[in-house]
Amino acid sequence: MIAAIATIAFLAAAWAAIVAIAGSLDDSLGKVSAALRGVAPSPQPQLAALRFSSRHPQGRAQRAEGRPVLRAAA
Repeated sequence: MIAAIATIAFLAAAWAAIVAIAGSLDDSLGKVSAALRGVAPSPQPQLAALRFSSRHPQGRAQRAEGRPVLRAAA
C-alpha cells in the first residue's frame, strides 16, 4: 500500500516538474524555432512602464563648501 502511495506522489511531482519546465521553455523555444526558420519572432506585448519612488533626491553628489574642520587625533 505504501508503494502505491509513493508511486502516485512520485508521478505527481514528476508531472508538476514537467509542466513547470515546459512553461519556462515555451517562449525561448518559440524564438529559437523562428530564428532557425529565418522569420522574425512575433512581438511581445509591452508591459506598463514602472514607476520608481525614492526617499532620497536623485542627482549628482555635491561637494561640501567651506573649509574642513580638523579634529584632534585619538
